[in-house]
Amino acid sequence: MALIGKIRKNFWFVLILLGLALAAFILMDMTSGGPAGGAATSSAMGSVAGQQIDYREFSQTEQAYYANAPGDAFTKRKNIWDFYVEKAILDKEAGALGLNVSKNELRDLQFGPNPSQIIRSNFSDPATGQFNQPFIQSVQTAIDEGTQMDPRLRAYWAEQEKQIVKDGVQSKLNNLISKSVYTPNWMAEESFKLDNTKVDFSYVKIPFDNMDGTGVDITDADLLAYAKSKNDKYIVNEETREIEYATFEVYPTSADTAAVVAQLGQKRADFLNAENDSLWVLANNGQYTHLYAEYETLPAFEADAIAALSPGEVHGPFSEEGIAMMVKMIDKRSIPDSVKARHILVAAAREDVAGYAAAVIKIDSIRRAYRNGSSFESLAANHSDDASNSSTGGDLPMASQQNWVPEFTEAAFKGTKGGLYTVKTQFGVHLLEVERQVFGTNSTKYRLASVAQAIVPSQGTQDAVYDKVTEILTANKDINSLRTALNAVPEAGLIKSTPLKRNDFNLGNLGQGNSSREIISWAFDPSNEPGDVSPEIYKFRDPVNYFDGKYVIASLSSIYSKGMKSASTLRNEIAPLVMNRKKAQKFVSGLSYNSLQELASAHGLTVETASDVGSKSSVITGIGKETEVLAAAISTDIQAVSQPVIGETGVFVLQPLSRQEAGAPTNIPLLKNGLSQTTKSQVNFSIIKNMIKKADIKDDRSTFF
Repeated sequence: MALIGKIRKNFWFVLILLGLALAAFILMDMTSGGPAGGAATSSAMGSVAGQQIDYREFSQTEQAYYANAPGDAFTKRKNIWDFYVEKAILDKEAGALGLNVSKNELRDLQFGPNPSQIIRSNFSDPATGQFNQPFIQSVQTAIDEGTQMDPRLRAYWAEQEKQIVKDGVQSKLNNLISKSVYTPNWMAEESFKLDNTKVDFSYVKIPFDNMDGTGVDITDADLLAYAKSKNDKYIVNEETREIEYATFEVYPTSADTAAVVAQLGQKRADFLNAENDSLWVLANNGQYTHLYAEYETLPAFEADAIAALSPGEVHGPFSEEGIAMMVKMIDKRSIPDSVKARHILVAAAREDVAGYAAAVIKIDSIRRAYRNGSSFESLAANHSDDASNSSTGGDLPMASQQNWVPEFTEAAFKGTKGGLYTVKTQFGVHLLEVERQVFGTNSTKYRLASVAQAIVPSQGTQDAVYDKVTEILTANKDINSLRTALNAVPEAGLIKSTPLKRNDFNLGNLGQGNSSREIISWAFDPSNEPGDVSPEIYKFRDPVNYFDGKYVIASLSSIYSKGMKSASTLRNEIAPLVMNRKKAQKFVSGLSYNSLQELASAHGLTVETASDVGSKSSVITGIGKETEVLAAAISTDIQAVSQPVIGETGVFVLQPLSRQEAGAPTNIPLLKNGLSQTTKSQVNFSIIKNMIKKADIKDDRSTFF
């Protein structure tokens, strides 16, 4: 802390040093022959199948398609990148096959009776799913007549057209491939045989834990051989790096809490004396509701004090769960839990003063008619503008407070059974009759108004934590010394990330965003090596209250180059698996038996049985997923005792008891159609995925963001 204090006391001296350093940097930059600041001079951010992806075009797409849209910027950019990659691959394939989307097709996909799903998704109400056909028609008219369009809409529409064309080409390619799928007779027959051949067998399983590993060593060659036997499972297709990071959370102190509570307390007198509680609360970012709350829903630690308030009284300010709060009692009473009612509506808009006044007069006349003996049902049928229930006597379903607008709830829940009320709402004027009120209990409920303020760390508290992190970082420049230093700060121990790719933007429990992306970008700097600690303290802002919620120190832990993982890396991942296999090989080499019972008795085990096991069984009941065991069960002769099988969970010896052969299939065309349909169902997803996997893709996004 002493170092930080000296810097603050000699702030002007620090500014002079910074100025000299900046001047030296500018002079160096002027005399160097490279690009200013080391920035990239090319706008190429990548290429796919020989087609360049230009950063300027990419940015135009981002701005046009996602301008002001909610969501994380890096997620949006990944979506755009994926679009450009797929489009480039499809353009190449479509060009070779002569596939395209004509102008007439494009127009039909935008404005026809069955528009593209992209159009439907972009112009449908998220809440109701209702497609905005009138707006699409207005766009069509503007295009056809050449009238001026909002430049933002025009740019958006142009990018959307690219999406529609790409989707159309992809659909044609998928259809072309789907229609070419053919299943020959022999394949259908073989599939039927595999599906319907069943075997019962007895077996003995010797778990790996029962085997002696004394003298068994695992060499690098053993690790690499095992990894290669698993095909591509342990091959890295793209360089990845692991990061270790320490997080220092910033919490408000008791002084911070007291300061926020005191600040809120300055409004107490105004809150207490407010002439219009609703307006005052809304002006102070509080909450005002027409609903009555049960005791159990009141702030837990202050429930008794709030419940004891009389209408008009204020409790607080108090603090609870990171919030400073004041509560005012508006009303308290016993109200029903639910109400059954019926109504007659005369529709009117509040801004139509004359029309609204006429609606009030009409409701008064309907009320008199009801009082004079007319049935509510006939009055609703003849006069109610609520088409949903006018034919059923204005009947409304049983409702809780939350189901109706405030004015309706006020009359129905605070009125009495059999009461007849004139209610004015945004829909018009209602004649409301309360038919039934249901009380679960007669307990008091509370109508409250409240104002609250989040308790956040003060700038001084944030600075104190930052200073502490700065001292740790200044004194520890490599990962080993950092680990040692963090032993004294257990709440900020190092966390290791999963292997990260160059363009990732999500970092463990830190989540996604600019700060996470900055850490990952630093980790992939070519000059960094495992063990290096970043010289920067990364700040993570609280997403709600916008203070520095945490400070992070990051270090580079590991680098995994493209290709087969190194033996040292594999040792951490698969050493137990390789040990099991080597123990099993040693165990099998000395194994001798004449029957399953003899083998089981020699090792204190029992003979088990598996029944009705098919050739395509992915999991065998009692055994699990053991493909080698399944293969041995199918291929070993009936009643013969198999050779030892080294599986995933132990060594198995088995004896087939019976085999039910499949027989001849009776409906080859049906089998062929089923297999073809299964293959076709995979086309839409698998084709583009495999094309991407095989494509020559150069990805330099990290140069730009």
